[in-house]
Amino acid sequence: MTLLRVSHLSISTASLSLVKDVNFEIQKGEILAVVGESGSGKSLTCLSFLNLLPASLKCTGNITFFDQNAQTTELLGMSSKQRASLALKKISYIFQEPLSALNPVQKCGKQILENIKLCGIKGETDQLAKAKELLEMVELHDFDKVMNAYPFELSGGQRQRVMIAMALAGNPDLIVADEPTTALDVLLQEEILGLIQKLCRQYGKSVLLVSHDLDAVRQFSDRILVMYKGEIVESGTVSDIIERPQQLYTKALLSCKPRPDKKGFALKTIADYNEEAVIDRPLTELPVSDEQLLKVQLLHKEFYKDHKKYRALKGVSFEMKRGQSIGLIGESGSGKSTISKILVQLENASGGQIEYDFDNELPLSSNVQMIFQDPFSALNPSLKIGATINEVIAQHQSDLSASQRQNLIDELLSKVGLQASDKNKYPSDFSGGQRQRICIARALAAKPKLLICDESTSALDLSVQAQILNLLKELQISEQLSILMITHSMAVAAWFCSYLIVLKDGYIVEQGKTSVLIDHPSADYTKAMVAHI
Repeated sequence: MTLLRVSHLSISTASLSLVKDVNFEIQKGEILAVVGESGSGKSLTCLSFLNLLPASLKCTGNITFFDQNAQTTELLGMSSKQRASLALKKISYIFQEPLSALNPVQKCGKQILENIKLCGIKGETDQLAKAKELLEMVELHDFDKVMNAYPFELSGGQRQRVMIAMALAGNPDLIVADEPTTALDVLLQEEILGLIQKLCRQYGKSVLLVSHDLDAVRQFSDRILVMYKGEIVESGTVSDIIERPQQLYTKALLSCKPRPDKKGFALKTIADYNEEAVIDRPLTELPVSDEQLLKVQLLHKEFYKDHKKYRALKGVSFEMKRGQSIGLIGESGSGKSTISKILVQLENASGGQIEYDFDNELPLSSNVQMIFQDPFSALNPSLKIGATINEVIAQHQSDLSASQRQNLIDELLSKVGLQASDKNKYPSDFSGGQRQRICIARALAAKPKLLICDESTSALDLSVQAQILNLLKELQISEQLSILMITHSMAVAAWFCSYLIVLKDGYIVEQGKTSVLIDHPSADYTKAMVAHI
């Protein structure tokens, strides 16, 4: 039985068509996945359901909602009052980044209760009872802790569960989950999607699950729509799309993800797919020297929170050779990023030793550079790209003249696949993948020996991730770089790195050569991660 019907939906600016004649239906009790790259029109389509699009966009077509009595409501063009009555009670949203979607200065309990009040539940006792019921539904059993916590005090998975609880407050018929697991580690991603699927089945909800990752949604969906440049290019059951894709774009989405069996070859991107055969392109590995570059011994890190000691790192030890690519893998909260911050002196260790062996007397920042997870917040929005890179050149290569600096900026932008003219643009003029290329160019401006990539591809579409990983591999050869790849993705680490270190709860679970660890993992945690490649 149909719950929502989208007919001839088009969304455009004054000069650009963003969504083009989209047609589909969502059945009651169904999980429908909409998959495609950023810019494909997925989120715009979802936001149109409750007229949440910017006023500058023109939206035409029909979106029809069918209630339990088979009465219909036309969603496009409805008034603010009509939209308010439908929101939460009929259609509810789970947004992509809970840390941004939740109010950072309000406790989670207050935000949950606000949603409950909007749904018409009166009386403090009934509201608290409903809040407890909702948190139990999303398997958050420590009621007092969650209700009294600010969003930043919860883990990424806990925040996403709070968002799901808030979405369920009005007992809606349709839940729109817009990229609900982006940047979460693979085990937590499975946990959250599994929870959404369980709630859908248990309470008879319909779910529109938006994602850029076909692999992520394949086991949690009933049907899949593939969107590209504002159009639905393919649709069908999960088995149809995954096992028998018809369109080149769908085949490309399935092939972009890094896997161990693709090691030694460049990852495919959307641009590689055309009417001709797609050729495997070998990638050369940088020879690993016997010379030691980095030695970490018994690294400890302790934080104090609410007058309690929290041990983030518990005796971490590893070594790195020149030219080596090491993958530091683990779930959120395992201590990966804490290690990276200590290595570049953004944090102080509570104990242990770090020894670098560089063949120069330059400052640490000249030898070690970091590329961060979020390219949007890593760049100063008020500085042009050329000025951003020039700041690093001025600090680390101060003997260069103004014209030499400009030539070097042009050269660095060319190395990362951008144009020299891009130096005159602002970060807002670039896509996420382009911004990450800029961050790489900025890091290279210091001429480092060691590059630390802290989840530098986790928030990118798979095709863009493939482009950045290929670029980093090529730069490792041309710039003679050692790379520490910090990631929650075993697939990324297994493809990119020659040596893997698995971290959990501040401990190293196991470490070893990539081929050995992938084929013969010994720890249960490692086995679970390998199983999701």
